[in-house]
Amino acid sequence: MNTPRSLRWAMLAAAWLVAPTVLSAQVDPLLDPLLGDAYTRLVIRGATVIDGTGGPPEGPRDIVVEKGRIVEIVRAGQGRGDRVIEAEGKWVMPGIIDAHTHLGDGPADYIPKLWLAHGITTVRVFSGTEDTDAAVSLARAQRAGKAPFDAPHVVVYPFWRGSDRRLWDPAAAREVVREWKAKGFDGVKVSGKPGLLPDILPVIADEAAKQGMGVAVHIGQDGVYPMNAVAVAGAGATTLEHHYGYAEATFRSRGMQNLPADHDYGDELKRFRSTGRVWDDAEMDRLYGPVMDTLLALSAKGRFTMVPTFSVYEDQTDLTRARTLPWLEPYTWPSVMASWTPNPEVHGSFYFEWTSDVEAAWSRLFIRWLPWVNAYKNRGGHVALGSDTGTSYHLYGFGTIREMELMQRAGFHPLEIVKAATQESARAVGLDGVGVIRPGYEADLLVLDMNPLEDFKALYATGTTRVTLDGKATSVHGLRYTIVDGKVIDPQAMLREVGDMVQRAKRAASEGAGAGR
Repeated sequence: MNTPRSLRWAMLAAAWLVAPTVLSAQVDPLLDPLLGDAYTRLVIRGATVIDGTGGPPEGPRDIVVEKGRIVEIVRAGQGRGDRVIEAEGKWVMPGIIDAHTHLGDGPADYIPKLWLAHGITTVRVFSGTEDTDAAVSLARAQRAGKAPFDAPHVVVYPFWRGSDRRLWDPAAAREVVREWKAKGFDGVKVSGKPGLLPDILPVIADEAAKQGMGVAVHIGQDGVYPMNAVAVAGAGATTLEHHYGYAEATFRSRGMQNLPADHDYGDELKRFRSTGRVWDDAEMDRLYGPVMDTLLALSAKGRFTMVPTFSVYEDQTDLTRARTLPWLEPYTWPSVMASWTPNPEVHGSFYFEWTSDVEAAWSRLFIRWLPWVNAYKNRGGHVALGSDTGTSYHLYGFGTIREMELMQRAGFHPLEIVKAATQESARAVGLDGVGVIRPGYEADLLVLDMNPLEDFKALYATGTTRVTLDGKATSVHGLRYTIVDGKVIDPQAMLREVGDMVQRAKRAASEGAGAGR
């Protein structure tokens, strides 16, 4: 799914390229002397380490950081540095890599602050026309050490769409991919036609591989019949997003899903009312048999990875829950919230007549789809974490942590979930030297006061509730520090700033409305 774009990103992009100074907020050392990056060697002392490889936690260990990289992992007490985070009784894991994100409305630092507040240190951004330049500008500024504000690392995959006729031409597609590489793009996002055609996708994938780029594919109902999941993986896609194309690859007794005669892919309500029902038609023996076997073989040969984005479809199973999540009111940018009101002109805002029958169909999809993804992982398949937040009451940062919870519901062990969110996501988006805690890797780390393997709710920026022995309910926060490139960031400060931004925007809108009466 996509989220509404803001031209604000595009306007800021030009400003970033000529900005004479770094605009990041200054750290007040009196508030917390550990924040920032004004040190020579940082030591995270005595932590229990969850390294991201799927192996069990180990500790106590000292992690030593220099110039944004991990240089040593030694026994507790052996690390030496001029700044120390005392982490006895704490846990350290790699920063979360969200492999499926978009930009959206709000100030340019609004979404990045929500990401950092939840321990997200790298994002793969699928960008449209308005925000591609801004995303690339931010990525370049980060590499040059001149980012205008604190943000996760940005990996940019523009959509294969637009008015350029070469997008439909197999012979010219290679030229487009090479041009995109020269512009600083990291990969290509194919969503429907023209990219999802049997003569176009293999060319895109082949040239992207030569250029060191990735190809992410979202199979929509307008493209699934020429190319189901097996065909897309075979054509060289590096990641396959969402649930589309797997059920269709199993069909023997039919050629396509039993769509109603009045179905229209361009009608959001009709599209989402019907697409969840495709798993009712799936032939499960083939799904667990030849379809899985073929995908596993293709994954073993290359970089093919599933990015299921379970959480973006949870709203379809229970709309009331989605609309009443406690963090929506205080932290959702007003125009983003407005975009979720049913509107046929806005993608993802399709809840006009969302009936219990439709919710039941999507729930049946979950019952079949989630265990199958878990089985694929159990047989050695690669599965990465992606949230696709920004659509239908699915808020940035919060939705990423919800994705981890739904992976656990699917059957993943908590250590496998951490691996999916770190090492597997790094592989999926094409990054080396990140996603695992080991010497030489980037110092993108999370320091936690609570064990995330016991409860992923510890990662929600708003905290989680615990009841004390005397029966009192209290809110506790698991994430103490988010560290990006060795810079220590206070996630709670990020969340407070977001809350202040949102409340100011609401007041300004209210005052403007009052003045207009």
